[in-house]
Amino acid sequence: MIKFIEVQVSEEEESKMELINVANIGRVFPNPQNSTKCIIELSYHSMNDEPVYLEAEMSYESVRKQLLDLD
Repeated sequence: MIKFIEVQVSEEEESKMELINVANIGRVFPNPQNSTKCIIELSYHSMNDEPVYLEAEMSYESVRKQLLDLD
C-alpha cells in the first residue's frame, strides 16, 4: 500500500503544498537555521546525480509525527 504525506514546501520565493510518497523519504532532519522548518531528503537523485532536498514549512517534530502516525 502506497502512503503519502502532504507538506508545505518552500521553493525560492513561493510556498506550495506537495504530496510526498513516504517510500521516497530518505531522511528528515531539523533545519539548523530555522526551528519552524525541516529538511526532507528524498531517496532518489536529480538529473545531475545530486540528492533531492525539500524545505518543509513544518517543524521536524510535526513531520516526524505524521510519519509515525502512518504506521
